[in-house]
Amino acid sequence: MYMNSAEEIHKLMTEKLAGIISAADDQWLEDLIEEDPVVREKWEMLSGAPVPAPPAPWKEVIDFKPKKPLYKILLPYAIAAAVLGATAMAIWQVAPWKKSRPTAASAPVAINYAKHVTLQLADKSVILLDTADAVLIIQGQQISNKNNILYLNTLSRLPAGQNTLQVPAGKKYDVVLPDGSLVSLNAATTLSFPSKFEGRNREISVNGEAYLKIAPQARQPFLVHLPHTTVEVLGTSFNINSYDNSKIRVCLVDGKVKVKAGKKEVLVKPGQQAIFNEQTTSLRTQPFNATVELGWQKGLYSFSDTPLNEVCESIFRWYGVKAVLDNQDLNKRKFSALLEKSTPLSFLLEGVKATTGTDYYFSADSTLHFK
Repeated sequence: MYMNSAEEIHKLMTEKLAGIISAADDQWLEDLIEEDPVVREKWEMLSGAPVPAPPAPWKEVIDFKPKKPLYKILLPYAIAAAVLGATAMAIWQVAPWKKSRPTAASAPVAINYAKHVTLQLADKSVILLDTADAVLIIQGQQISNKNNILYLNTLSRLPAGQNTLQVPAGKKYDVVLPDGSLVSLNAATTLSFPSKFEGRNREISVNGEAYLKIAPQARQPFLVHLPHTTVEVLGTSFNINSYDNSKIRVCLVDGKVKVKAGKKEVLVKPGQQAIFNEQTTSLRTQPFNATVELGWQKGLYSFSDTPLNEVCESIFRWYGVKAVLDNQDLNKRKFSALLEKSTPLSFLLEGVKATTGTDYYFSADSTLHFK
């Protein structure tokens, strides 16, 4: 029996980085990396192995001023190596590898839904969007599913009830809702929405991070439910971040929104963000930096005096690699950087090490540890 699991290959790559891979698995993986360009691309993204280190990898970014200098990893060679981009990553998830790893027993490989962008309809049926055809058939109707965008505004009907779209770590996906509103979902984000917007309001729920462009309908306000807060919209563009449910941010690009938390509410103006703190129950507004809050849509991710436990969370969202702190005192160390989404994990880890003095290693279960 031979394994065709992308998850298994990813695990072996992590073991290889950690130096705990067996000789047999290492030889099999080396052969696969050499023979298959998609696997080779994945390996280069994780390890940065073929990428020559730039002479000055950390460069100050002028237009952003955190409490400490912010640095940028320059990856001209890494970006050039990542020419397959999103298409290659999509193939990576589903390609039947030419060379397979021998296993001890013959058994079918179960689908790991946590690794895929999924749409669960109200009737509980599940569609793997990132491996599905460019044209889907739902309820006998054709809908477009191209370039990581699902168009639901062309449907006249869906199974009645709530639908849930889930985006896993390391991926992004866009959906055009039945009313024509666009929701761009970042990694590790869940969107729940009805089959049809009826009644006084259009209502959806988001957990994670998303950028929304709401179709104007003055007679039917748009409500976005987040953990502990609700955003009321009247035709606008804004970003929401609820990765940390205890500190929710709503950044308004244009239009008008009202953010509610319990009995408190604030009106947000363009260029401002509303911040809700669960611990203090405070709800306030302040200006936001577009590079920091909106950069993820262009493949840029920012850290600004970010505690290392939050860096660990970001590593999981971007690379699907679990990361932990061996000593919670390490959380006092802060990391600042502006990174390309294509940054190899090894470059990011070396950046953390260089700027915070925090070393790292991988344990036998492929968990990344900062020490």
